[in-house]
Amino acid sequence: MPDLPTPPSPPSPPSKKDVTLALLERAEARVHLDARHPGVVVPDWLAHDGHLRLDFSYGFTPPIPDLTVDDAGIRATLSFRGRPFSVTIPWPAVYLVADYDGNGAVWQEDIPADLIETIKESDTPPEPPPEPPKKPRPSHLKLVK
Repeated sequence: MPDLPTPPSPPSPPSKKDVTLALLERAEARVHLDARHPGVVVPDWLAHDGHLRLDFSYGFTPPIPDLTVDDAGIRATLSFRGRPFSVTIPWPAVYLVADYDGNGAVWQEDIPADLIETIKESDTPPEPPPEPPKKPRPSHLKLVK
């Protein structure tokens, strides 16, 4: 029996870097990340957020002059509460990158487990409230006309 040709493997998904750069070329990129991940540098009051969203663009006013997207991740000086702060976001902390129209990509394997549990819980419909107990009608009352 002749050997059957091996089917081509599916193309590998685009990298986080490639998706981010493609979105930045078009407009903006909203990066969803786990700020608790090692190597993430954000203001202290955001450092415990498992679903932090940061916006990046080459066209912001004022611009982000030091926006760097490379093999290590994203680095930039952003404004938080009106003050500049130099952020560092390594790629392993990122699990979703999208624009405001919903174009982008998600990396399911990098979504924090506690966030997945929260999503699952919110998808479960709430239990209906128990019906109040029905009171029996008193038998000693009579209809008066």
